[in-house]
Amino acid sequence: MLNVTEPGPALELILGNITDAICTEPVSLGNSLGRICAEDLISPEDLPAFSRSTVDGYAVCADDTYGCSDSIPAMLICDGEIKMGELPSAALKKGHCMRIATGGGLPEGADAVSMIEYTDDPGDEFRYVYKPVSKLENVNSRGDDVRKGSTLLKKGTRISSRNVAVLAALGIANVRVYKEVSAGIISTGDELVEYTEKPAGAQIRNINSVMLASQVREAGAIPVVYPIVKDDFELLKRTISSALSECDLLLISGGSSVGEKDNTFKAFAELGEVMFHGISIKPGKPTIFAMCAGKPVFGLPGHPQAAFFIFRLFAAPAINKMLGIKAPEKSTECILSANIPSNHGREEIMPVRIEGGVAVPLHSRSGMVSVLSAADGYIRVPRDAEGLMKGSPVKVFLLKDNT
Repeated sequence: MLNVTEPGPALELILGNITDAICTEPVSLGNSLGRICAEDLISPEDLPAFSRSTVDGYAVCADDTYGCSDSIPAMLICDGEIKMGELPSAALKKGHCMRIATGGGLPEGADAVSMIEYTDDPGDEFRYVYKPVSKLENVNSRGDDVRKGSTLLKKGTRISSRNVAVLAALGIANVRVYKEVSAGIISTGDELVEYTEKPAGAQIRNINSVMLASQVREAGAIPVVYPIVKDDFELLKRTISSALSECDLLLISGGSSVGEKDNTFKAFAELGEVMFHGISIKPGKPTIFAMCAGKPVFGLPGHPQAAFFIFRLFAAPAINKMLGIKAPEKSTECILSANIPSNHGREEIMPVRIEGGVAVPLHSRSGMVSVLSAADGYIRVPRDAEGLMKGSPVKVFLLKDNT
């Protein structure tokens, strides 16, 4: 019988045995996508670096256009055109204007741009303006987008394509990031065949290796998938020893339940120290956590749904700490569409679908996997609650970015 640990203390024990990310390295901006900033990124300059027009038209002094209209246009002397990529060499005088294109640099003395649609060129030195503009109208001032010295990205932020655009605009060619983390993945069981094979008899496809590899990638780490290990203690022990020499963290799927084939627990106990065996949670009660060769090692349930949620709740936070990630898990408030009975004496994870702010429970039997694809998120039903009532507000932890 398992001596189970509560989910909260279990996570605290896991994170307490993991050292914060400290190893860093510089990478080029082009190779920084998905990496974790190891320091605050500070803007080295203003963006834009000069005040520029947001429309095609004429750079003007706003005061020169006040009171103009279709019947009484402002008459301004045109001092030529501002070429793209060049800053004007002379300041704009009162009563004058300069032709400017979208993105063109505003000359000194100009404080607005009249749109070309509200102007007229009679063919001489004058330009007529039919609509007044206010100061800074149709202008992006220097530093409007980003101020020099402002924080672009906080330490612990995962770099996205949107971040890359801003960093490139500021000429940041290299960023310092935390070194990557590798996670070894081993599935065990005589009944397993690769997911690319057709099972015979009572064989089943190895879902967990490819699923966990995908979760590891989503967490920002590098998966290292090992071949299926049959129910052979010595083979499992050798495979774990080899993986420990190659990876920063291990995920062993299957063999965590108490029984005659409890090889995972035995291997962990011989290779290191088992910190706990059993979490008071459904699904995922037989989960094991150990420290072997100074590295975190997880024994996950064989059922894919249980393995999925145990990884998300316990292994993913471990990877986050090793990578230096500070971002909290995304959640939203919803109204529950139906009663959720729960009297198991342990916390229960209930997958849900979200429909217009309503959380719809997705009940499934042990071992069923399709619910993972259908779910938008999940609810954590507390251990001491006798379920949740229809119509009650619930926090839904999100699984999908588009929810």
